[in-house]
Amino acid sequence: MASMLTEQERIQLKKFRFNTSLEHSISLGDLLDESFLKAFLKNLTLAIGAPTEKVAASIFIKRYAFLAVMSLYAMTALNKKLHVSLDNVKMEPAEQGKDWLPSFSLKDAEVQSLGSNENRPEWRKSVLKDLFANNIYPMISQLEKTVGISKLILWENIAVYLFWLYESELKDSDNANSKDDFRYLILEAEGQIFGAYNLNPLQKYFTDKTYLKERDEEVRIRRTCCFSYQLPAGKRCKTCPCTHLGNDGRCHDGESICEAVRSFT
Repeated sequence: MASMLTEQERIQLKKFRFNTSLEHSISLGDLLDESFLKAFLKNLTLAIGAPTEKVAASIFIKRYAFLAVMSLYAMTALNKKLHVSLDNVKMEPAEQGKDWLPSFSLKDAEVQSLGSNENRPEWRKSVLKDLFANNIYPMISQLEKTVGISKLILWENIAVYLFWLYESELKDSDNANSKDDFRYLILEAEGQIFGAYNLNPLQKYFTDKTYLKERDEEVRIRRTCCFSYQLPAGKRCKTCPCTHLGNDGRCHDGESICEAVRSFT
């Protein structure tokens, strides 16, 4: 059943960078054009101070992951399907001198609510396929083709934010869908829901957490390096695999596929 988001629902989604009125934006569909993507990455590289466009591509997908978070939150918490086709989503471009944490908007903001007589597992499957197979997979594939960055890095950039959504943001939710949706997304969904895959590309990243004495907390160590440490701030993620491999402050192989990725493939 088609409807519009309520004011309260828009406020809830705003936390995940949903904005109904962007002053400046680009259409995500344009990024599938190689020349447009190259120009976008060149601008992003300069704006965030990345050393290479490959690093910029990784940071881009880390920011892009919030579109997936937004879509999954709407599915799980609101029982609503956002229209996230690439041609329907707008995103704020990067600007020099500003932190790039882009908001997203929908050209067609109509949503599909789960009908009272609908089969929720089938409806959920259609939501996930539209998000992953028809949006995230083409974007990741185009980035791999354009700058040669490993899909393993890009998928993990997406995965860590999905884990955060279900393990932190929705952890104490009374919503009965939360645990079931997370289990299905990570452990049960077949590969084709995510694109041209036989196996679920997220499952490999769902590893046991490790206790870090220096932080006094359990974290899930990444299996790939996202290259964030190469930005001007020079900071590593607390889950960085390279820190836990060598403790030398550097990836073994610079910006190319590092030892963490190589041992993972």
